[in-house]
Amino acid sequence: MRENSSFFEHYKQIKVEGFDQQRLINNCAKEKIILRDIKIKNDIEMTFKIMAFDYKKFLRLARNKYQITVISENGYKPLIKKIFNKKSTIIGLILFAFIMYYQSSFISEIRINGYEKFTEAQVRNCLREAGFYEGCSKNISIDEVKLYLYNNLEDLSWVGISYVGNLAEVTIVEGTKPVKKVDPNKPTHIVADKDGYIDKIIAREGFATVSEGAFVKKGDIVISGIVPITNNNYSTTSSAALERYVHASGEVTAKVPYRFTYYQERYDLIKEPTGKTMYGINLKIGNFNLNTGKLCNRWETSVYKENNIFKTIRPLPLSLSVTKTQEVKLYRRECDKEEVKKASEILLRHSIKDKIRENSQILNKSLKFSKEENIIEVTVMLEALEQIGSEEDFVIGERID
Repeated sequence: MRENSSFFEHYKQIKVEGFDQQRLINNCAKEKIILRDIKIKNDIEMTFKIMAFDYKKFLRLARNKYQITVISENGYKPLIKKIFNKKSTIIGLILFAFIMYYQSSFISEIRINGYEKFTEAQVRNCLREAGFYEGCSKNISIDEVKLYLYNNLEDLSWVGISYVGNLAEVTIVEGTKPVKKVDPNKPTHIVADKDGYIDKIIAREGFATVSEGAFVKKGDIVISGIVPITNNNYSTTSSAALERYVHASGEVTAKVPYRFTYYQERYDLIKEPTGKTMYGINLKIGNFNLNTGKLCNRWETSVYKENNIFKTIRPLPLSLSVTKTQEVKLYRRECDKEEVKKASEILLRHSIKDKIRENSQILNKSLKFSKEENIIEVTVMLEALEQIGSEEDFVIGERID
């Protein structure tokens, strides 16, 4: 065991030239000098391997009778010595270790699982807005990223983020809005789920409690499941009032009013170039960022543009862009009514999508503009024709007004 470990640590490949080589080998055996891979080429030359700590003893034994040449030295000790004798090799190893360590602190790939209603692009955009993207540092707060997803992606019931090396796995579980189930065999009312003016009401089962044109509030009964029955049999003085309980059904449409308020900039900023331009570079290596365009910019107002020419995330996040900064002068111009109206129409379309149900019909729409000091207040009045009836069960014996 000692022999094997010693040879593994450090041994020399020796060439011996001289007469009476067999006698030299015998003397080495007597002195317990271990020789390996002995190769006798001719009567005056042979080669073998000898452990490094036996080499000086071997030289004393051979004296001046033989010419001894060290062909090579091997083992992990001389290898380490060679490495540390070469500064460039040491620097390369240190740099390699640093790159490997530095690379492990960044996210090189994001894998998203579990999405159904949302698209992968929507989830990725939301993650990027939260500061979680390919090339970002792992030091980012996972809890804050999750909270951002919960606040900006509707009906998420669970979000999980885990790391596998440089891979980040994001798993989302989409929730579903609970649907109120009503037993078809139980008595129910049809109630208004929005405020509005009744346009049409058809009671297929039960009876209508409001007429067309009437205003109803959310929660008002519009088709009752309590149907009165007048029975005159066996009555001599007055009719006896009876009731029948049914599962009300029918169709209720109403004109629902909406009011939206938006604020638009009254003035538009005009950027006029002065003709002065400055170019630079934006270099990003991990968390390090060198942007000469912003460092050297001394202008009060300017327009900044960036053109990416190189980007990679392996072995570490690295990007290089050319920047262009132009000095500009700012002028203020009052926006005309058509521009404000166009911008407000875009906002209105988003509001309609969020607030008004699909298959609804827009009946009337009006916009009112009010100029303030720096803004324009846009008030939109809207009337939509919608289905507003929903089933609601009740306890037998309750009365309706």
